[in-house]
Amino acid sequence: MLSLSACMSVSTQKVSLVPVAASEPASVIQLSRMVSAQLPNDSVVNLPAASQWQRVGALVQGDVYRSLGGLFTIQTRRQDEAYLVASSGKLVGFFLPGETAYVPLNRPVTLPVEMRQ
Repeated sequence: MLSLSACMSVSTQKVSLVPVAASEPASVIQLSRMVSAQLPNDSVVNLPAASQWQRVGALVQGDVYRSLGGLFTIQTRRQDEAYLVASSGKLVGFFLPGETAYVPLNRPVTLPVEMRQ
């Protein structure tokens, strides 16, 4: 299980996920190196090098990817499962499927994608 621990809560925005159509081919990305991103509560999220993420849908903010390496969580008001939200090759935030909410990053971070399927 991948996770992040922090004590402070994170403000979220309610969003609507548009799921990937069953007719679309699976889209998977793999990170070529570790990525660190800062949440609004100043805690840092680390995405492991070589981690793989599958596109599961889209938000207004960007495409949504779920971890293929097990549950990925971040600490908001509680420990929440989180999916990446990427736009134009950058990580812009996280989608919390349990809350149907979006957590924006303080600053978008480039996603070093090594492999696309």
